[in-house]
Amino acid sequence: MDKGKLRSLGTKLKGIFCDRPGEPVNTSYVGALDGIRVLAIFTVAHFHIWQQSWLTINIPTPALAKWGISNISLEWIQRYGSFFVDMMILLTGFCLFLPYARYMIEGGEKRPGLPDRYEVRNFYIKRIARIVPSYYFCTLIYLIFIILPEKKYGSAGAFFADESMMHQLFANLTFTQNLSAETYISTPFNGALWTVCVEMQFYLIFPFIAWCFRKKPILTYLATVGISYFYVQTRVVPLDEGGLRWHLNQMPALLCVFANGMLAALLFVSIAKHFRRGKYSGLFFTVLTVAAFWAVRFILRKGPGAMNNLRWQLQMRFLLSIFYLIICVSVPFTVKWFRKFFDNKVMHFLAGISYNLYIWHQMIAVQLKLNKIPYWEGEELPNIAGNKDWMHSYTLIVILAVLAAAAAATYLIEKPCARLIGKLTRIRRKEY
Repeated sequence: MDKGKLRSLGTKLKGIFCDRPGEPVNTSYVGALDGIRVLAIFTVAHFHIWQQSWLTINIPTPALAKWGISNISLEWIQRYGSFFVDMMILLTGFCLFLPYARYMIEGGEKRPGLPDRYEVRNFYIKRIARIVPSYYFCTLIYLIFIILPEKKYGSAGAFFADESMMHQLFANLTFTQNLSAETYISTPFNGALWTVCVEMQFYLIFPFIAWCFRKKPILTYLATVGISYFYVQTRVVPLDEGGLRWHLNQMPALLCVFANGMLAALLFVSIAKHFRRGKYSGLFFTVLTVAAFWAVRFILRKGPGAMNNLRWQLQMRFLLSIFYLIICVSVPFTVKWFRKFFDNKVMHFLAGISYNLYIWHQMIAVQLKLNKIPYWEGEELPNIAGNKDWMHSYTLIVILAVLAAAAAATYLIEKPCARLIGKLTRIRRKEY
């Protein structure tokens, strides 16, 4: 190959892996956050799959054996993968507030405010179109194929007469299942749906919080975090383990995480306004992102020790959300080759189906194991028996099944229903 072709190839590779100096950062769409969302949701999903398989990931490292490192264990992230639910919640606060943050920092087109009833109405319609169809579909499938056949509430006749069943179904359909211990802790329905309930409850108050944030950002941030702190100290900390499990993940306890997401959006747009891509700045934000990930790793590897897991999670929640904030703010400014791990076509696709992946993964993992898929012999569960072949096969089958179910639910249920709701609400708006 002659020097001209080599130079041309080098230029192309540089364009793929390196930023152009002075290039502005796009604040309307933050592609790298798709990868962060995928990382968070897949970590939570893998935690629930690991609970069924007990397959611990150990990566052999013979090249590092002379330094005493024979393998790298990822048990810490499997054991505490549920903590990344908070990163999902922080991303919700970030993405919801990003348009407001852009208006506050960059100016331009007027953004929605509390007095504008049409804009607030459209916000709720978009959230309903995004969340409700898949959520209701998942609940319906659970009801028809699991609750009724397995007679969780007795016979089909008793199903509709059972007061606790009707209470549970009402709670699921109104996104209030996390508000009582009976419908949250003891639910025979999909337990992972509590997160969707918390987010829907936050959507109800978000337009007001966003309006306050626009007027007095520092005061609103401190007030929101203060309310969350007051709730935790007065309503959660004094409880025993049973009550703690119920109140730990209530929306007021997570307000501080939502607030950190909104603050992250404001910081991101503020930095982007005064920042242009360059070699040293990109290197700085790459180091900062890696350091934040390393801090999360350090905290989770340390674990709760002798302390109750839930109480330790409660103590670490705000600190971990600060590091999640740093990751979300800094990763869009990292060097291009590093950013490409999070901002690429695969991550964009997975982020697009991630909501359905989240609401289906636990049910699929549990049902496949209950139905002996893949098959195992004997009375003892294969994970307890230490059947490694089954663990590997089961984990692979679950992952493939979850991805297929998530893609099907997204493109056959969520998106068509969202388009239909959009059309119906545009027609209705003409009546005003």
